[in-house]
Amino acid sequence: MYAKSWSEFKHPRGASSVYTTWREQIKAYIIARLLDPGRLTELQVDSIVSFASSLSPVKERSELIKSQYHPDDVGEFIRHLKILVKDLAKELQTSNKRQKAGRDLRGDVVEPPPKYYQY
Repeated sequence: MYAKSWSEFKHPRGASSVYTTWREQIKAYIIARLLDPGRLTELQVDSIVSFASSLSPVKERSELIKSQYHPDDVGEFIRHLKILVKDLAKELQTSNKRQKAGRDLRGDVVEPPPKYYQY
C-alpha cells in the first residue's frame, strides 16, 4: 500500500492522467537539475519533494490534509511523498540504463569530443 486513502497516492499502475503528468514533471525536474537519479542525497531529495509539493494535485491535497485531518497526517503525507520521489528516481535510473544499453547494442555510442584539437 502506498499511502492512506486521503493521500490519493495510489499504486502507479492504476494512476490517473493527472498523477502521470505529475510524475513526468518530477522526472523532468531531476533531468533539468542534472541530478544523478541513482545517487540522490537527502538534500536533493528534499529539494525534489519541495518542488513536487508545489505542483497540482499534490499542493491541493496537502492543503486539504492540513485543514481536514490530524496534523500528524501532514508528516506522513510528506514521508510518502519522499518514497514516491525515490521510486521515481529509481525508475528514471532504470530507464536511463535501458536506453544506454540499447544504444550500445546498436552501436550508436557517441564519442565525447576531444579535449584538444591537433592541427
